Amino acid sequence: MEKQKVLEAYLSGLDKKIRETEKALDSIYEGVYTAPKPSESHSDTTRSQQSKLAIETERRLSSLKSTRAAAGQIFLQKVICPTVGALIAIEDIGFREIEYYFVVPGQGGESLFLDKTEIMFISLQSPILEAVSGTKEGDSFDFRGRKLRLVAIS
Repeated sequence: MEKQKVLEAYLSGLDKKIRETEKALDSIYEGVYTAPKPSESHSDTTRSQQSKLAIETERRLSSLKSTRAAAGQIFLQKVICPTVGALIAIEDIGFREIEYYFVVPGQGGESLFLDKTEIMFISLQSPILEAVSGTKEGDSFDFRGRKLRLVAIS
C-alpha cells in the first residue's frame, strides 16, 4: 500500500468535509436571518436553536481546518515508530489477513477503501496503536483476544 496514496485520499476527504461543513454553516446562518423576528411568535426558540447550531457547526469547521493544517504537514518518509503519518500493516495471524491503519492528527474512527483495501484512520490514542507500541516489525502481539503480527510501519 502506497503511503502517498493514503495521505492524498485522507486530505481529499478532509477537504470535502470542510466544504460540506461550510455549506451547512451558510444554510444555518440563512435560517438565523430568516427566523421569526422578536415580535413574532416562536422567535426566541427558533433563533436560539439556530444560533446554537451555528456555534457548534463553527466549532466543527474549526476542528476540521486545524486537522487539515496538521495533516498537510505529514511527511512521507519512512518512520520506525507509530506516530502521526505512520502507515501500519498488521496481520491477523488466525485469518491470514492484513489490516492497514493510518495514524492521523486529531480524531480517527473513519476508513476508506483504496484499491479494494480498507485503510482505517486512527488517532494517537487508539487502542490498537497502544498495543503496537514497543513492538518491532515481525513481532507478534495479542489484542482483544486476537493474535496479530506487526508487518510494517512506514
